Amino acid sequence: MPLGIVITDLDGTLLGSKHELSEENRRTLEELGARGIPRVVSTGRSLYSALSVLPADAPIDFLCHSSGAGIMRWSDRASLRAVSMAHVEASALAAELVRRELCFMLHFAIPDSHLFYAHRGRAENADFEQRLARHSAFATSLRLPLAEARAFSQALVVEPPPGAVEYAALVRALPGFQVIRTTSPLDGASTWIEIFPSGINKAAAADWLWQSVANTGLSRVAVGNDYNDLDLLAWADRAYVVGNAPAELRARYTTVASNDDAGFSAAVRHALGSL
Repeated sequence: MPLGIVITDLDGTLLGSKHELSEENRRTLEELGARGIPRVVSTGRSLYSALSVLPADAPIDFLCHSSGAGIMRWSDRASLRAVSMAHVEASALAAELVRRELCFMLHFAIPDSHLFYAHRGRAENADFEQRLARHSAFATSLRLPLAEARAFSQALVVEPPPGAVEYAALVRALPGFQVIRTTSPLDGASTWIEIFPSGINKAAAADWLWQSVANTGLSRVAVGNDYNDLDLLAWADRAYVVGNAPAELRARYTTVASNDDAGFSAAVRHALGSL
């Protein structure tokens, strides 16, 4: 079946380890555009953060940021969709995370989702401290109850290694939220737990675009590299992971070259049937 849309994760998938868009991946995106196939980047980064690493002239059509909470049309940077949690909902979530003595950030609503409140939990957490130091210009210490009646996009809990015990506990404890696991891009070992309003994930954003701009009679292709891509990979008709993905994902999905060896391009070539 011909391709109807191609959706790729950003860090560790489309971009190399130094956050660069390779010439081969750029040419592949341009070829997809010439064929009239919508090109979508889907990332857990906030809008501000995604724009800091994506070249302004990147040949894409849409950017799904904050794990699908926001969708932007790339050509004119128009916001097509932004989902947030209400003040009362965010307040209850923050209180629960404080009660559990977790290290977390509570991010403001899109487009200001790079701004956040930070709370230190009970245990030392080097990865949390590293993220906080990197984004200190955007951070404010959390104080409960939340005073101002603002909306929020998500909470991000940093769980130090080993394992993802808090992730499993939060999935059980927060049935009214979407709880997503990913590997820390900072130390490569900690677990980042993203908590969104119910129904927000990469697959939901992909399906929204699929219904809006694509030929739904054609095939859906997704390329990813980590646990936060699982819902997107399950949604796609043809799902690929790059060679640097965790072994668990490589065992489940068609595996191509690593992100540093243009694995995205290899996945598209395979999907196009040119291998």
